[in-house]
Amino acid sequence: MTEPPAPEYRKSVSGRPNGRRRWLWIKALVSVGLLAWLGYRMVRRDGVELLVERLASLDVGWLAVAIALHFVAVVAGVSRWKTLLEATGLQHGFGRLLRSFLVGRFVGAFTPSTTGLDGWRLYDVGRAPGAMARSAAVIVVEKLVGLVGMAIVCAGLIPFGGIELMGPTAPLAALGMASAAIVGLGLLRRPAWIAAVVERVPHAKARAIGAKVVDALGQSRLDARGAGTAVTLGVISHLALSSVFFATARSIGVDASPLTLLVAGNAITLAVLLPVSVGGVGVREGVAVVLLATVGVVSTDAVLVALLGYLTGQVPALLGGVLTLVDRRPEVPSPA
Repeated sequence: MTEPPAPEYRKSVSGRPNGRRRWLWIKALVSVGLLAWLGYRMVRRDGVELLVERLASLDVGWLAVAIALHFVAVVAGVSRWKTLLEATGLQHGFGRLLRSFLVGRFVGAFTPSTTGLDGWRLYDVGRAPGAMARSAAVIVVEKLVGLVGMAIVCAGLIPFGGIELMGPTAPLAALGMASAAIVGLGLLRRPAWIAAVVERVPHAKARAIGAKVVDALGQSRLDARGAGTAVTLGVISHLALSSVFFATARSIGVDASPLTLLVAGNAITLAVLLPVSVGGVGVREGVAVVLLATVGVVSTDAVLVALLGYLTGQVPALLGGVLTLVDRRPEVPSPA
């Protein structure tokens, strides 16, 4: 029997879009509004001539470096995912997970934050018999471990201009991420506490799913070595993504210091995680304009730094799209 559509895609009796769809429209308006403001700022302050000049003199070599850095982040992300899956007893080859990750990048190209990527990976691994709860548990742990890696990078960049460029919020952001991750990981060590919360969920189906995920969390065999490896891979991934904006800045001739561009790239990467726009469009460019203006980078250059960072990041996503076309076999992962 065909399952009914998921609740988030249904409409109310009145025919109006549900809250999820309204929120998507709000995000789209945020992206359009920010892009309009940035376009006006570019034309008013720098003129169209500067944009044409920058595009005509792009350094392809530095763009290739930016693409390579995106793939470094992908490899680190897949390796971390594999480590956490193995801790729950789900054994998958690196190549199979790499393919799934790239397809997830394609699925999530226009979704807020990492929603599409995470959702696809959860489903792709979880569709094996009895694996869905463990797959969901891995995504939860991965998010918390990722926060630890981001906090380490943020804290490490503070002495190199983090406060000067981002203001006093830099150490607060690092502390907040670290605290949230520590609390979350601590709760994962107390599955009974989480189970007590899940039992209060009013929706019976959601309560049942939550109970299975909690049970999977309690069965995880992630040890200190595995956790350390996952955090290290998270640091590598976040540093690679932050460094992309250094490479794109060099591709258009921005001569700000590497550390300044790395700090700015770190802030841009964090800002894109906020689910306030579609695919981070507008937010990414707006943060770049505000931060890089403090070191004398004009609006046009700042927007191009961020925009090229986004476009080079679509290469892995496009590769994932190609994989979905060339391999149409109904692949179902084997259970552990």
